[in-house]
Amino acid sequence: MDTHAPTHDAQPHSSLRQIFLSGLLALLPIFITWKILTVIFHAVDGPLGGRIDAFLTWLARALPGGPYHIPLLSNSEGLVHVPGLGILATIGIVLGIGWLARLVIFRWAFEWFERSIAFVPGVGRLYHASRQIVTTFTEARNIPFTQVIIAEYPMVGRYTLGLLAKERLTADPDDDRVVVFFPSNHLHLGYPVLMPRKDVQPVDMPVEDAIKFFVSCGVIGDDKLVMWKGQPVNVLPEAAPEAVRAASEAPQVAVS
Repeated sequence: MDTHAPTHDAQPHSSLRQIFLSGLLALLPIFITWKILTVIFHAVDGPLGGRIDAFLTWLARALPGGPYHIPLLSNSEGLVHVPGLGILATIGIVLGIGWLARLVIFRWAFEWFERSIAFVPGVGRLYHASRQIVTTFTEARNIPFTQVIIAEYPMVGRYTLGLLAKERLTADPDDDRVVVFFPSNHLHLGYPVLMPRKDVQPVDMPVEDAIKFFVSCGVIGDDKLVMWKGQPVNVLPEAAPEAVRAASEAPQVAVS
């Protein structure tokens, strides 16, 4: 009877540990989301929000009969703080510049600014490099990473998921190379690789699912990887017998 005592004593502790881990796993995504949104809010609201708060504080003190105390917005020292005003001001400025960018006279002025900044040592190169990157991701005809691919890389017998960054490397009709970006789980780190088009095969997977696959180090992924033979190979353990048999007959593929 004594031999069973430790087992019964360990069960409550094990159950309590599982409950704690379940609660932790439930709260962790909420905490991470809140933390990221908080950082973004302060980063966007801070630059203009601080200046607007300083102006409102000065206005509350400078008006006749002041200083005024605004309920819920003023602290004991009379400093005014309105959360979110910096974000609203930033959105307004962006919309205003976007509207001005449609005017011909503003385009001329902007082109003159770009030509002038090119003569500033160091700044011109940095500006044009930044503009080229931004233009690549904003113009519809240049948007990369719209196709998930799989390629035999980095060695024979090893297949890696990647993102098609550029469908044609040069304007030379005889140059049929493409640019494939193989990211790490950090996404912004990876390797752009020049590959022949014939060695790159599309995968029936949304880019969003591929990003989840990369970030989770392959733990989270689509249940099907459509190979270049056109036969979907189900990689789930509960696959149907027909899919399992087709997968066993197909060449073994390792995705790194």
